[in-house]
Amino acid sequence: MKMTILRRYLREAIECFLKSKHGKKTMWKLFENELRTIDSKINNVDPHDIPQLFNNIPLELFGKLLLDIPSQYSCVKGFFPSMASEEVQRNWTGTHGETLLNQSLAFIKTMGFGYATITGNRIEDANILDYGCGWGRLIRLLYKYVPVENIYGVDPWDESIKICRQNGVKGNLAISDYLPLSLPFDRQFDLIFAFSVFTHLSEKTAHTVLDTLRKYISSKGILVITIRPKEYWSFHRKGVLAPQMIKAHDENGFAFTPHSRDAVDGEITYGETSMTLDYIAGNFSQWKVRLVELNEVDPHQIILFLQPV
Repeated sequence: MKMTILRRYLREAIECFLKSKHGKKTMWKLFENELRTIDSKINNVDPHDIPQLFNNIPLELFGKLLLDIPSQYSCVKGFFPSMASEEVQRNWTGTHGETLLNQSLAFIKTMGFGYATITGNRIEDANILDYGCGWGRLIRLLYKYVPVENIYGVDPWDESIKICRQNGVKGNLAISDYLPLSLPFDRQFDLIFAFSVFTHLSEKTAHTVLDTLRKYISSKGILVITIRPKEYWSFHRKGVLAPQMIKAHDENGFAFTPHSRDAVDGEITYGETSMTLDYIAGNFSQWKVRLVELNEVDPHQIILFLQPV
């Protein structure tokens, strides 16, 4: 455990340097020999072993590499997916480029450390499902740690999976139902994450999804979700819905306003959502909250680590 903490601090120190003005100018130089070596090997190793090639590349640099892979690393560029357009990034998340990358990096780092802390297992050895994978922005970062054969992704919007495939996102990808009673994979997962999913689901949909995911998590697995605090409503649409949404949040533990979408089985499943930890504890007895985290770069995404009961 002491060595794990030491490695984490060392990694964070390197990542802070890469974010600095001097670091941004020199980060490619620092690792150019390593990247050249990786580029010369990546086409000749088993895909299962590709994450090992990047052991000495900090996650911060790996993320920047996938944003726009320099042409001199043509083999690396050929293996990894191309980046989604700025329009797609903005439409799915509201931002793009390095701002979005920094939010994604923060979540992946928090998820990996939390998973290892709770289970004692390495994320590198996990079978992982991204529930609500969108255009694959988080799946891409997992390539540093996890073989593509152990990465799965589902999304109910066929356009998301279409864009993933157009950009060459690797992994086991499939379309799920908006109100899923099952998933299109016949297996259980060590780690399931749903980033910015429960921040958008209706109450009925949230219950359905958590019931279904329980069937697909291993007995010692971890489910990582994000929820919004009530403070979110003061920012959403400049606070126009804040009074009634905060009241619902305080009184019911759950507040939801639907988007203008077609109903699914009489339910508009998607909108804007906040919920409380007490609501989760009181309504989802099949899950136990093991850890709560928050990243300052994305303060309206409270990260919960759940374990099956």
